[in-house]
Amino acid sequence: MKHKKGGQVPMRSVCGICAAGMLCLGPALNAQTQSPASAAVNVSIPVLVELNSGEVDFGLSATDFSLKDNGIEQQFHLDKKAEAKPVALVLVVQTGRDAMKGLSQIAELSDTLDSFLAKPGSQIAILTFDGSPHLVQEFTSDPELIRNTLGSISKGNSHAALFDAVDLAIGYFRRAPVGDQKEIFLISGEHDHGSVEYGMTSVLHAANSSDVSIDSFTFRSGGVELFGRLHTINPLNMATSSMEKNTVATLAELTGGEFFRFRGEADLQNCADRAASHLRSRYILTFEPSSPQPGFHSLQVAVLAPGAKIASARDSYWISQEAP
Repeated sequence: MKHKKGGQVPMRSVCGICAAGMLCLGPALNAQTQSPASAAVNVSIPVLVELNSGEVDFGLSATDFSLKDNGIEQQFHLDKKAEAKPVALVLVVQTGRDAMKGLSQIAELSDTLDSFLAKPGSQIAILTFDGSPHLVQEFTSDPELIRNTLGSISKGNSHAALFDAVDLAIGYFRRAPVGDQKEIFLISGEHDHGSVEYGMTSVLHAANSSDVSIDSFTFRSGGVELFGRLHTINPLNMATSSMEKNTVATLAELTGGEFFRFRGEADLQNCADRAASHLRSRYILTFEPSSPQPGFHSLQVAVLAPGAKIASARDSYWISQEAP
């Protein structure tokens, strides 16, 4: 089912990974069986913890965390095997509009991407977008294919269909094994310019109804930075407002990823290396909500260990339901 721009759409219940809001990519995906609506809701939360010094904090246990769902304390499980899981990564690159200043550095990312492929079972796909998204490399574990594809990326047209590209990328993870860590590296401007199939509302739903994390890298001038965390009485309204101000930063925060700005020859490489290192250092908390009501859920993750702080964590998720 396609979600038209800006509209409310009925969606299926999440089960850790969710087909909600995902675009089928062709006959192979259309033929796959959807998750049953009656399946238990299982939410996966990536969490990065840093010491006050800025270094990543390793070795924490479940008792070092607390988790609330819409303000209600939850029982959760700390996945101790997360570090060993294969990574399914989709690199999404804007080639349209004002992307030229970022494209010259794309080919240099091959070493960073190779570090993911060193983990057995990991795979990478590449999607570009201008006025429409283009899958230029299907999932592969072959570093030579990745390197060649990166080198072939070229300038697109004057549009940047960000919403269409993100929704397509999220949907593409239906081709990845269920247990993989699912990650998007999104290299783009901050906003959508020209999507025709999907809008902000449907992309917000899709991101919150999946277990995909998004690390966003924008080529707008400025320094490397992390996006501030959301705090509001009405998290859904705040998320929508944030999406309007900076779409890619909000997508990163909501899904437990990070937001970076880059400029200069080495900046993108440095940001990507940092994001890759952080991905391998995240804790994964999983839980079944005590009150799995359909709709937007706000998450509050805290670390109780002295001298530690949450650097990034999934802030929300969406429980969907079948259309009547």
